[in-house]
Amino acid sequence: MSVAAYQKANQSTETPKQTEYRAFAIFTRALEEAEAKGPVAVVKAVADNRQLWLTLQVDLASEENKLPLELRAQLLSIAIWVNKYSVDAMKGEASLEPLITVNKQIMEGLRGSPTAQQEAPQTEARTD
Repeated sequence: MSVAAYQKANQSTETPKQTEYRAFAIFTRALEEAEAKGPVAVVKAVADNRQLWLTLQVDLASEENKLPLELRAQLLSIAIWVNKYSVDAMKGEASLEPLITVNKQIMEGLRGSPTAQQEAPQTEARTD
């Protein structure tokens, strides 16, 4: 996915979160199905996923990005890891599962699911 395609997708009626979620869903599914299709499919799926993360990396590094600085730094760290790990995955030296897991965790965060949000423990006063 090129940066231009990503930006064009953002101009649709979807919110940026919805667009990002959809992109992660597409590339995660491709990763999940790749091993059954053979090594060429694995390389393509990993390369496409890597391109998604590189596109996000460019966006995260932009001064125009409105995410909190700490979150941006954490996501940039993940993007750098994805880039490095992808090289081994494309060579067949590493499992696709960690890439799939990271993508799914990002999708949970974009969806805002309870598992992605850390809830503060609630303390109840005991009256015994």
